[in-house]
Amino acid sequence: MDRLLTPPVHIIDSDGITVWVNGAGGLLGRFGKSGIDIHKPMELQQEGECLFCTHEFVTKEDWPIFQAKMLEHFGIKVPDRHRPKRFR
Repeated sequence: MDRLLTPPVHIIDSDGITVWVNGAGGLLGRFGKSGIDIHKPMELQQEGECLFCTHEFVTKEDWPIFQAKMLEHFGIKVPDRHRPKRFR
C-alpha cells in the first residue's frame, strides 16, 4: 500500500505501557498490551479503518513492527524512548 499523507500535526504519547500516535483527526496508531492498531486518518475511513491491526498480546519483537508500520503508512518515526518499559 502506498504511504498515506503524513498528518501535518501528530502527537506521540506514552505512559510506559501503551503508546498512542494521534493526528489532527484522532488516533492513527496504538501499541498496547493486547495488540497493535494502525488506522487510516478519520477522513479516509469510508472504506474501513484498519491498515495493520493485531489482536494478540504483544511481545518485544512487535515493537519494531509497530515502528516500521507507522513509518510505512504515515512517515512517522516513533522514537525508542516511547518503547513500553516492559520491553526495555
